Amino acid sequence: MKVYNFKNEVLMLAIFCIVFANLSHAKSEEEAAICDGNWHIELKTQSSTSEKKGQRGVWIPGTIYLDRALSQCVKEIVIKQPQGGEPLLRGTTSVHRYELKNTSRQSINTTGRNNYILPVLGQRKINLWAYIPSGKDFYPGSYQGILDIELKSDINTIISTNNYSFNFQVEPYVRAKIANSKDSWLPATGTSIRVHLGNLTQKNRKELPLFIESNSYVGISMSSLNNGYLVNLTNKKNKVPYQLLFRGQQVNLLNEAEFNINNRLLNGQKMSILFQNTPMPFARAGYYEDIITINLFAK
Repeated sequence: MKVYNFKNEVLMLAIFCIVFANLSHAKSEEEAAICDGNWHIELKTQSSTSEKKGQRGVWIPGTIYLDRALSQCVKEIVIKQPQGGEPLLRGTTSVHRYELKNTSRQSINTTGRNNYILPVLGQRKINLWAYIPSGKDFYPGSYQGILDIELKSDINTIISTNNYSFNFQVEPYVRAKIANSKDSWLPATGTSIRVHLGNLTQKNRKELPLFIESNSYVGISMSSLNNGYLVNLTNKKNKVPYQLLFRGQQVNLLNEAEFNINNRLLNGQKMSILFQNTPMPFARAGYYEDIITINLFAK
C-alpha cells in the first residue's frame, strides 16, 4: 500500500510541474505580444553645427521615437556597429571614427564591445548626439554611418531590432584673414583692404600677409582694374606702373591671373601678396590708385 501511494504522489507532482511550466510560457508570450509597436531613429545631419575651436568637431542631433506601449515596456536601447567596435564613417577614400553622446552631450555608458546603452525611463523621445571630431576638416564628399539598434525589455530579452544608415556631407570651404593680427576671418564678400604704397618718386615695397585655410584644394584669381597701373585720381591720364608678387612670383595684371594651390591648408598657411614700384621722380603730384580684386574658391 505504501508503494502505491508513493507512485500516486510522484505522478501528481509531475503533472503539476508540467501545468506550471505551460502557464509560465503562455504568460511570457503574452507579455512579448503587449511589448510591441512602431519606433524609429533619426540623425538630423541637415541640422548639424560645427565647433569654431578645439577639435573643430561637428555635432549632429538625433532622436529615437517610441510608441507609448514600447516606452512603457522597453528598459534600454542598445546602439552598436554591425561588426562591433567604435562607430565609423566611411567615405570614398577615408574612414573616420565618431561618438554618440546623450542629450547633455556627455558620454553614454558602453559595454566592453563599444555598445552604447541608453535607458528609456518611460520616455517616448530619447534625444542624443553624434559627435564627429574634426568633422569640418574632412575631405569634401559624402560619408556613411551604419548602426544596429536593439530594444530590450531586460538584459536578455530583445523586443525589436533595426538597422539605420545616415549620410554626412562635407562641403568644401576656404577662408582668409590678415596674418599676424587679432582680426577675425574676413567675410565671404565685400571686404576692402587699403595698402598705402608711399611716395612714388621713391622705391616702395608693401606686404599684405594673407593667412588662408581650407579643407580642400584652393584656387585664387586676381584682377587689376587698371591693368597693373596706379592711376592719378585727379587726372586719369597720369599713370604709374607697379608690380604685384604672389608667393614670390610676379603676377601679370594685364589679364586676370589664376593660381592653384595643390595642397590642403588644414592648419592654414601664410601667403603674402607684395606690392612694389620703380621710382618715378617725374610723377605728377597727387593720389594714385588701383583696385585689385582677389577671389578665393575651394575646389
